[in-house]
Amino acid sequence: MFFLYDSYISWHQRVESLGTKVPRLTTRIPTMPRIPFSVIIKAQRENHLLPILLKECRTVDSARNELRWLRERAVRDSRSLSSKAGWRSRLRSMCQMRSRGYPLQYILGDQPFGDLEILCRRGVLIPRSVYQIFFKKRYILLISLHRPETESYTYQAARLVRQIALDRNDQSKSPNQARPLRIIDLCTGTGCISLLLHALLAPHFQQLEIAGVDISSTALGLAQENLQHNLQLGQLACSAGTDIRFHRADVLGHGSDSSVSSIESILQTQLPNFGAFDTSPPYQESGCDLLISNPPYISQTEFRNGTTARSVRRFEPKLALVPPHSDPGVEDCVPEDIFYHHILTLALKLKAKLTVLECGDFHQANRVVALHKRLASTESGQFSAEVWPSREQDLADNGFHATDGSRGVIIRTLQ
Repeated sequence: MFFLYDSYISWHQRVESLGTKVPRLTTRIPTMPRIPFSVIIKAQRENHLLPILLKECRTVDSARNELRWLRERAVRDSRSLSSKAGWRSRLRSMCQMRSRGYPLQYILGDQPFGDLEILCRRGVLIPRSVYQIFFKKRYILLISLHRPETESYTYQAARLVRQIALDRNDQSKSPNQARPLRIIDLCTGTGCISLLLHALLAPHFQQLEIAGVDISSTALGLAQENLQHNLQLGQLACSAGTDIRFHRADVLGHGSDSSVSSIESILQTQLPNFGAFDTSPPYQESGCDLLISNPPYISQTEFRNGTTARSVRRFEPKLALVPPHSDPGVEDCVPEDIFYHHILTLALKLKAKLTVLECGDFHQANRVVALHKRLASTESGQFSAEVWPSREQDLADNGFHATDGSRGVIIRTLQ
């Protein structure tokens, strides 16, 4: 017990010592309150692994839940891998990883996203969901300073796509299109948005074409695994195997790696049905029904100064979080908005009927709306652009904080 107390105090001393070495942390984030020693004793009496998890979980209830999930995974892994060490040894190792801030999803290997099971692996951003979901006997509640509501935007996009199709068919019970419904998911990562959109829309549309695009070959490999994984689980219709395709491309154009094609090149050579925007006349109907993206949007400063959670900075890929320092071709926006400039420009060229973009907060969402207004000022079409959710009812229904947290931007091409 004395060893436990000494370890706890030395751990806090190490944390507090960071305040003198990294002054920004003390100015941007309040000092984390110490866990009462009585709580540590209570946790130790219940299970010797709980105090280890308390370092990251902060409450006994949270540590207890995570211990249950980790135990289930350790037992399952030991059976499938026939580990000689046994599940108890593996469980302790997993708890120690968690105490160092290693994301729970990377340890468990998956994350619920809607009704899907999304495989997670270091090197690819973890999908975020704000809802408490019952999934395989686990309750998952993720709270993050950044990107917590990706699932909400996906559901909203699916609702809007279906509503637009119904409106064009005079409110018939099922939308009917002569051609496939076409969706582009930029910065797809694990593929979670593409897969969930297919799960939500396949029952209502006879044909779907979904293109997931990312610059990371690691992410695209995992996205393809997630497609096959959810097909095997029966969470996706069999048609998803041919409806969804993943492509490697650079949304910002050719960067340091000249071997990666630009998104424009991919659209022209591999996805011509989505819109040959260099040659199509102004009156030609768009081939893109929905352009959706959760792009990198954290500033270099926020990534470094402690605003971004420690586990995100240490373990999740910076490539998927922070845009490049600068882009010579973009001068009318701040660096963290660079991706939105390119995506909005692409949406206008494709004449996308609906564009849904996740943003870091309300202020960034307003900047993106203003940016779209400037870019669309020379276009002949009419558009509506709004920050979502903004109404009190939408905020409450979708689990958003009234003032904090991310916001989305929804842009519609008006007929």
